[in-house]
Amino acid sequence: MRQKFIYICIAIAGVFMHSCDRYLDIQPVGTVVPSTESDFRALLTSGYSVFPTHKSLLSLRTDELLLDEFSTDMAVLKDIYIWNDQAPDPTTLSYPWATFYKSIFYANLLLTEIDDKLGDNEVTKQLKAEAYLLRAYSHFELLNCYAPVYSDANKQHRGVPIAETIDLEQKFPVRTVEEVYTFIANDMARATELMQIGNQPSEHRYRFSKRALHAFAARLHLYRSEWKQALSEAQTALAIEGGLVDLNDGEALLPNDFESVESIQAWDNPSTAQLQSSTNVSEHIISLYDQVNDQRFAYYFKKSGNEYRSLKGGDNRFKVSFRNGELYLIVAEAALHLDNKTVALEAFRTLAQHRLSASAASEQENKLDALSNEELLEFLQEERTRELALEGLRWYDLKRWGRPEIQHLFLGETYTLQKEDPRYTIRYPREAIENNPELL
Repeated sequence: MRQKFIYICIAIAGVFMHSCDRYLDIQPVGTVVPSTESDFRALLTSGYSVFPTHKSLLSLRTDELLLDEFSTDMAVLKDIYIWNDQAPDPTTLSYPWATFYKSIFYANLLLTEIDDKLGDNEVTKQLKAEAYLLRAYSHFELLNCYAPVYSDANKQHRGVPIAETIDLEQKFPVRTVEEVYTFIANDMARATELMQIGNQPSEHRYRFSKRALHAFAARLHLYRSEWKQALSEAQTALAIEGGLVDLNDGEALLPNDFESVESIQAWDNPSTAQLQSSTNVSEHIISLYDQVNDQRFAYYFKKSGNEYRSLKGGDNRFKVSFRNGELYLIVAEAALHLDNKTVALEAFRTLAQHRLSASAASEQENKLDALSNEELLEFLQEERTRELALEGLRWYDLKRWGRPEIQHLFLGETYTLQKEDPRYTIRYPREAIENNPELL
């Protein structure tokens, strides 16, 4: 008990945060051992607040961006951009590891203490549901960074350590991909039983809700190629709120704006100010858009000299973990794999009506109706790339779509990530290995 109390005090004294009324206004308060509802909410907010901006770094590894050779941050980003994971410059930004486990720690601390302090009621159920999902999502993101994509062949592959309890003396062995997914599924099941809030208001949009829970489940099943479950979870989330931003309205919010109708959870920061100021959008991504009839083009990008810059990041307004645009595409992809072309076409049609001019949407509908399922899956990949550009999901999609070859031209030299390159699975960070011999 004394050991646990010491651990609690160390953690709370370190980065205890308090949730204010506005989503963008989270300020630290003093040190306190949690005992009240507000204490535990502040504790959970700490877990949300320290969550890493890893997707911003992952985007540099994809075919979405060009690193500006004259950027002031070029030195700390270049080895990420050229996939030099073996011997990066010491100044290179590290992929996060400890920060994931810090978020997990806050979740574990809440789950350990809250029943004794507050008992069983609707408030504690909601807080516990969010803590279980915070822990599950952190392990899910760790797995997607540091392990291969899920498949029957990879189920027993090394994954990541599982952190389930608070114990100063516990060891953290690497668990298999399947073991980590089982742990995640169990946490999500607990959260499903406890969750009280169907949809978070915009000022609390960083928090988990029933809508976010189903969106998370839809993505998880998508990544595991569990098409029936992915379809069901996406449709359940859309049934709670299925609205889409209509980009034909010249004053519409960006779809990934946290106040937009389709924002489900605005927590991840996939395009930090540093990434925004250091990169241009690749010619490959720009070439995928009909620049006249696809309204996303003018909303997503702006021309700067001879290059294009993204308008989707660099500000807390554009934090995004889940939104409805992705869910419609999950419905379409899962339905196609289930040979349900009718459901897939309806999802494509709904999205097109809110993204393309009326004539282009009608033309696309007629074109897609004549395609085979295999051809529609090819369209799905391009449409997912267009819709979700620079929202931090491209790296994961490339991994699950066969790990294609990517080339980056930098300082006059061409660097290649080969097809099915092992570098699609990121190495454990050096400092993580130094601190945990179990990773060797």
